[in-house]
Order: sequence, then structure tokens, then C-alpha cells
Amino acid sequence: MERIKSKNILLMYVMDFWGGCLFFLPVLALYFEKSLYSAKNIAIIFAIEAISVAIFDIPTGVLSDKLGRKNISIAAYGTLLLSVIVLLLAGNNMVMFIIYAALSGLSMALGSGNGQSLIYDTLKEENKENLYKKIIGISNSMWPLGASLSSILGGYLASKSLTTAIYFTLIPVGIAFILTFFLKEPKYKKSETSSFIHAKDAFKEIFRNKQLIILFIGGFLLMSIGESLHNFNSIFLNFKNLPIIYFGYFGAAMFGLSALGHYIGHDVSEKFGNKSTLILAVTFSPIIGLASTLTHTYFSAILLSIPSIFFGIKNVVSDYLFNKNVLSSHRATINSILNSSNRIGIAVVVVFFGYLADLYSINTAFTIGFVLLLFVPILYLFVKDN
Repeated sequence: MERIKSKNILLMYVMDFWGGCLFFLPVLALYFEKSLYSAKNIAIIFAIEAISVAIFDIPTGVLSDKLGRKNISIAAYGTLLLSVIVLLLAGNNMVMFIIYAALSGLSMALGSGNGQSLIYDTLKEENKENLYKKIIGISNSMWPLGASLSSILGGYLASKSLTTAIYFTLIPVGIAFILTFFLKEPKYKKSETSSFIHAKDAFKEIFRNKQLIILFIGGFLLMSIGESLHNFNSIFLNFKNLPIIYFGYFGAAMFGLSALGHYIGHDVSEKFGNKSTLILAVTFSPIIGLASTLTHTYFSAILLSIPSIFFGIKNVVSDYLFNKNVLSSHRATINSILNSSNRIGIAVVVVFFGYLADLYSINTAFTIGFVLLLFVPILYLFVKDN
């Protein structure tokens, strides 16, 4: 790979890794259940987080395009650190959990389109945009790699005390926050229009591009359903009678496979083509997921983790195709519009699955979710390869 002069790419790798070291991730839903007592209440917290992302995503995308990628990166990791502190202090207080969810959502909104834009514009500054698919694959693999390694220790810590896993998370998130101050703002064409007109123009750019519309709808369905199910993973594994000490190993396998998928996504798509890779990835994932609902304990956990590799591969390809079709002056805003719509979908769907879990069982909710995901490959038949 060609040498990149800017230190931004390496810094993003390291920041993404430490930002993914959230030791409480494998047991977060169980931590909520301990205080909130029902799947429906847990779903409400996840829904508030998703709504927070949806509310703030487009404004923060505009701010990234207007104020710069570095400033928004600092704000994103600073807010993440604050959200972990609030979670630590939440106890059994529903209001504190709501504040945590809102701050966590704001952090996601600040970072959603900004990180991709910082990387793309850094490469564009050196006329190396052709490396974006490879670089974004590696960058996106760092977060799940950090989550994978921390999940092993996190599962062990959680078996002793769920709160201890949150305490340990303050260290890596604090490191990531400090590193944001060493980023260098890349040069890119900034929009001279008002924030409202800027956002309006970004929406127009999406709706006049059929390729963007297809990727937009596909991403919406995948995130709305897939992320909603992901939020209930620990409840599902508990239903399948997996001992809590193994939750960390499950999380490590899931995030590790996701990291591998992101890492190899470029090479796989170069060999089989972007469209074929995308369709295969979104077909295998729900089929294997369905198999996990038919098995128990360790087999169920193994099968549930395998689709993560296809999630990583899919992300690399869809992210590349999406960013290939947008202007730099609107890049962060359009990425934020995509993420905001996804989060609105999650806010609705996660409550629906929580209701199904309380009414029937978490296994039934997962089965319905995986069946619905099988409609996405049909949509992607209309994606252009480049």
C-alpha cells in the first residue's frame, strides 16, 4: 500500500481500538435488566439512545462540515467518556439511565459521519482516495478488535460484578479522548451556505441518485432490524442457558469476527466484485442467525456470532459505494442523514422486539427479525457494482 504522510490515519486506528474497549458491552442488557426488570423497559433505554442519535446526527454532520473534523472528534470522545461516568453512577435510577442513553446517542451522532469524512478527506488531500476502501476497512476493524479483546476480560469482570466492568472502561475511553487532540484538520471544500440550506442540499443529493437511494434503504433495514436484535444478545444467550462467564468469550468471538470481516472486506470485494460480495454477505447472515434460534447453549452462541464476519464485509463495501457517490462538501452531512434514519428505525423496531420478547419469548423475536432481514438481498440486486 502507498505511504500516507498524514498521522491522522494511524491515530484513527488507535482511537477506534481504544474506543471499542468497552468492557461492559457483553453484559449491557443484563446490567439494564438488573435494574429495569423487563425486556420492554430495556428496549426503551435502547430506543432513547437511538432517538438521541437521530435527533443530533444531522446537526452534528453539518457542524463537522462547517467547524472541522478534529473539533467534532474531540467532542465525540469527550461525550462518550461522560456517558460511561453517568452509567457508572446510575445505580437503579431510571432518570440516570435515560441521561446515559442520551449522552451515548450524542456521542454516536458526533462520530458517525465525521470519522469517515476525516479519513476520506485526509486521503483526498494527498490524492489517495483510491485507498479509502482498504483504509476504512482497517479503521472499522479496530473498534470491534478492541471490543473483542476487552470482552474476554469484561465477561470475567461481570461474573464478579457488573459494575466493575464499567469502572475498567474509563481507562481506554480516556486514552482515546486524549488522542483526539493530536489529530490534524484535513483540507476540504467547505460549504458557504447556511446550515439549513446545506442540509437541504444534502437531502437533494441523496434523492437524485438512485444508487444512494438503494444503499440508503438497504442500510436502513439492516441497521433497524440487525442492531435491534444485537441489543438483546445477552438476553437471548441467557434464554439459551449460556453461563454468564462465557458471555465475554461470545462477545470476543462476535467482535473479533467483525474486525476480521472489516479487514478482509476490501480483498474479498476486489475478488468477487462489490455487488456480489454485498448480496452474499446480507444473505448468509440471517440464514445462520435463524439456525442459532433452533439450537441451544454453546451451539446457539457460536452460530449467533458467525454473521459478524459478514457484517464487517458488508460495511466495507456499502460504505465505499456510498461515499463514492457523494460530494466532499456534503459528505459528513449525508453520512449523518443515513445514520439518523437508521437510528429512527432502531428506536421503533427495538421496542417492537422488546414487546415480542415479553409477549412470547426472545427466541421468537429473533426468529421474526432474521426472517425480515432476508428481504434485503432482493433489494441489493439493483445495486450497481461501481
